Amino acid sequence: MAEVTVGLDAELVVEVMVLAGVKSPQDAVEPAVRDFVAHGHRTEARTATPEEVRARADRDAHGPQDHRFGS
Repeated sequence: MAEVTVGLDAELVVEVMVLAGVKSPQDAVEPAVRDFVAHGHRTEARTATPEEVRARADRDAHGPQDHRFGS
């Protein structure tokens, strides 16, 4: 998996570290971002139309498709 480096406010990261009970910024921020994404998916699942749910299931089963070249 590719990794990305971002600049974050130090006080924000320290607060996340304290709340998560960890000593490493990486150990604090990565789970927080994953939780944010999971929350978004849960919200989407609760508010999506049946067609959107089927489309997501299809995407999840087949992976992302690159349609730039008509494939």
